[in-house]
Amino acid sequence: MVEELIDTPISQQAINRIDIMLSNQWAIVTGGSSGIGAAIIDRLIQHEKNLCCLAVGRRSPQHFVSSCVETDRIHKVSADISTPEGISAILSALPEDACVKYLIHNAGVLGPIAPLSEIDRSTWNQVVVTNLTAPLFLTQALIPQLKRYTGSSDNNSGAKARVLNISSGAAHNPYVGWGPYCVTKAGLHMMYRCLSMELSTHGILVGSVRPGIVDTDMQAEIRGYDGDPAHFPTHTKFRTLHEAGQLERPENVAVYIHWLLSDISDDEFYAKEWDIRNSVDDERWKKYKSS
Repeated sequence: MVEELIDTPISQQAINRIDIMLSNQWAIVTGGSSGIGAAIIDRLIQHEKNLCCLAVGRRSPQHFVSSCVETDRIHKVSADISTPEGISAILSALPEDACVKYLIHNAGVLGPIAPLSEIDRSTWNQVVVTNLTAPLFLTQALIPQLKRYTGSSDNNSGAKARVLNISSGAAHNPYVGWGPYCVTKAGLHMMYRCLSMELSTHGILVGSVRPGIVDTDMQAEIRGYDGDPAHFPTHTKFRTLHEAGQLERPENVAVYIHWLLSDISDDEFYAKEWDIRNSVDDERWKKYKSS
């Protein structure tokens, strides 16, 4: 069979399928249907030729943002990560012997902008389960596949699997009207610190990154707020940033995230929470994004 493939001209699409069978290395990106998640997938597909990407989103796959790359290496699954059924759908979408190289927890919800003192239990629970509970239990469920990458015979470099949480300035600074989001992002930060200590001994590195204020659907939702100004006194700030063209582009954030995943040393990756704004003077970052 191998000799036949060598002697017979084959399409690029067929070559891609062969590469998939040979490597079986995967990246899983939640919130992968648009925004930062979709940009990350495009970046990984273009720059890691033996990597398959599983884009996870709540919307149906036909409504995912289309990749700029035509490839068989992008797979889409509609799943609500806040439910056990959603996590099962993600596992079922992977080959049985999949090696997960990257797991990127990008999905998150802001929740309705309202005082924390008035939030109802149902809304609170939905934000908590999406932003905090889901990343924990999806990571748990994928530990075998993450370990498999670290120990894979295809992994000639000895690299370790990497889990990356998409954090926020709201994890460290309170915003009136964003109570559930702030609380859950703060919890996600501590989860990263705990899991990074626990899983590093198993060849799995857990990191965290603050991508800045990014031009995404969530930012559009924030700018569209039309409620009581006292419930969201910083509303004008976000509109002004958008009008001044000062929001980060998802594509630039994706390059930064790929730099962290692929170029930063093991010890540095999980030693601190990275912030794109704090890396502007890092010569390594300047060199990477200009290459």
